[in-house]
Amino acid sequence: MRGLVLHQKLQLQTDLPLPPRPHGEARIRVIQAGICSTDLQLLKGYMAFQGVLGHEFVGIVDEAPDTELIGKRVVGEINAACRACETCTNGHPTHCPHRTTLGIQGRDGAFADFLTLPVENLFVVPDSI
Repeated sequence: MRGLVLHQKLQLQTDLPLPPRPHGEARIRVIQAGICSTDLQLLKGYMAFQGVLGHEFVGIVDEAPDTELIGKRVVGEINAACRACETCTNGHPTHCPHRTTLGIQGRDGAFADFLTLPVENLFVVPDSI
């Protein structure tokens, strides 16, 4: 798999393994990804992120626990809550102190051929768009 990886410097790698699909998550084949100011700040050391950059994307679900999602075009909420901590169990997953953020914190991002996100983070893009 190809990916644009930040490890001290930005490198295009062509031998990355396909990301494994954790329980409750979908694997998405990225068809388009956008770059924004946050990506540029990460290159300057913001969040001390190391890994595949990118958090704005549209893709096709390749693998998912819910087979109805497979083949659907999706975008995603980039913050993935742990769903187990007190903050999450009290109904505030968007404030999860253990969350990962696609291409920003603790989770490889969208500047690769594939990514993974929790199914609950995905939004199907209508064919009319």
